Amino acid sequence: MSNFLHKLTRNKFIGRQIYWVGYLYLGAWNHFFKMVPFFSIRHFILKYLYGMRMGNSSIHMNVILFSPWNIKIGDFSIIHFDAFLDGRGSLEIGNNVDISFGVKIFSEQHLPDSDTYESVAKKVTIHDYASIGSYSIILPGVIIGEGAIVAAGSVVTKSVEPFTVVGGTPAKFIKKRKCLPKYNLTYKRPFH
Repeated sequence: MSNFLHKLTRNKFIGRQIYWVGYLYLGAWNHFFKMVPFFSIRHFILKYLYGMRMGNSSIHMNVILFSPWNIKIGDFSIIHFDAFLDGRGSLEIGNNVDISFGVKIFSEQHLPDSDTYESVAKKVTIHDYASIGSYSIILPGVIIGEGAIVAAGSVVTKSVEPFTVVGGTPAKFIKKRKCLPKYNLTYKRPFH
């Protein structure tokens, strides 16, 4: 199928039409559906209209998505208001993950040393019981280990070991966590 679409897009007229339809499709989420005040309706739209693979988790209003069909979210995870999830290079979020307000997760970026400003996509993985603090940025290719905590406002450029707390710009080791999480995040409100 993708080979067929690739051949179609080589035609300038057809390629332009597919380009506009694709951006209209994604723009419908990022400008309209993300504002629907009922999480159950948003989840239905994400699963069945956009193909996002998502368990019993909660995505709050105003979450911006790129390529939601390449995003997988486990059970009991919470994506808070104004987060940005980039699925272009693939994004996998485990169970009981707390992604706080304004977090930006990128899975694609431009290469600064490329003569053609080429971009590269790398999968981002966030394992179970991880917590990403408000307004943090996660860059492509990063793996956040199980139970790891990223302090608010951090820029994570390298993978984080399990049960480790990191913070700063760029994020650096702060300490090891001394607990084994056993909770389920069930923060769902009907109008969020």
